Amino acid sequence: MSDICELCRRADLLQIYEPHGSTRGLKVYLCDCCGLVQSLPRIDRAGRAPAAISGGADWGDVRTGKSFRTQAAIAALKRHADFNGDLSVLDVGSNRGSFVQAMLQTAPHAAITAIEPDARIAESCAHAERTEVVCARIEDAALETERFDIVHSCHTIQHLAEPARVLADHWRGLKPGGLLILDAPNIALIDSGDIAEEWFIDKHLYHFSARTLMRLVSAAGFVVVAAPDLADRKNLLIVARKMNCGARPLLADSREVAEAARLISAYQAARARNLAALTFVAAEIAAMAPKRVAIWGAGRLFDSLVVHGGFVPAMLSHLIDQHLLKHVDSRFGRPLDAPESLARANPDVVIVMSRGFADEICAEAHQLAPRAEIITYSDLLQRAHLRKAA
Repeated sequence: MSDICELCRRADLLQIYEPHGSTRGLKVYLCDCCGLVQSLPRIDRAGRAPAAISGGADWGDVRTGKSFRTQAAIAALKRHADFNGDLSVLDVGSNRGSFVQAMLQTAPHAAITAIEPDARIAESCAHAERTEVVCARIEDAALETERFDIVHSCHTIQHLAEPARVLADHWRGLKPGGLLILDAPNIALIDSGDIAEEWFIDKHLYHFSARTLMRLVSAAGFVVVAAPDLADRKNLLIVARKMNCGARPLLADSREVAEAARLISAYQAARARNLAALTFVAAEIAAMAPKRVAIWGAGRLFDSLVVHGGFVPAMLSHLIDQHLLKHVDSRFGRPLDAPESLARANPDVVIVMSRGFADEICAEAHQLAPRAEIITYSDLLQRAHLRKAA
């Protein structure tokens, strides 16, 4: 792939970061003109690897996140589309069909085309009413011109080697005035002081801010009608309308460049500090014995706790993760359990190893294990920093 910026098409890419644990040898570059952060080389067709639930850059092939964004997409679309009409909808990267099912229930006359490259899970939509399933990559799908009223793309654009070309194809496939709803990870998340996992994973070739993603959408001929929520530091949800916009020159953006550089510098410092503190977190959990300790969350933070903190999972009474159970049955030799097992386990302590969903998990843990002490990762990390500083 060409080593020029995907947004401004200039060769002003500066290496700014090298991810830890990359199996593809990716490095992160910052465009010194427009501020788009992108990874090179743009390897987007690597062979399928086994499920890797890692805190490093090699995390991948465990697709659980799209379903969490369905209701946000439906709510955004309802503000701009008539769900009672005869809508033709394209769902890009349909995964297990969460958005397809929601649209079928909400829009009674919608006809949906679901694009999903993974044949193992494309079958999830195979028998859905009013739905055509196309097992292909979106780059390879031959879509009819001006066929769709809505194109929905959730957490797919960051995987593409040439997102500008795919957005142009979305524009071509939409009817005049049609809607694009686009969802992507938000690079603002790396400014979190408690981050421990590697954010620049191998499967993500682009790392958008609200500004760079909106500029990319606008450059494809769309007008943004709903910008990302500035309070959401995890996701960028955009609604845009197809218009006959002429090409406009893309000006340099020194403020975006400076902000991206600041974010990545702060991220490196925070992650190094937090990884060093995980040894203290692991020691605090180990000292809770002989209490019955359960951990809820066996994903990337848990991986970091074991790999970098030296935590020994054998001490746990239960390791809970309802989403990873669909992909693996154990982590570091410890079997995974469903949340319902907490009601029977009667643990003394439940540790919530999650940042983004900590509040929801805490509430459910209180219901399932009302006598247990609930401790969050953030609480443990804060105490670890205090001990480390002492």
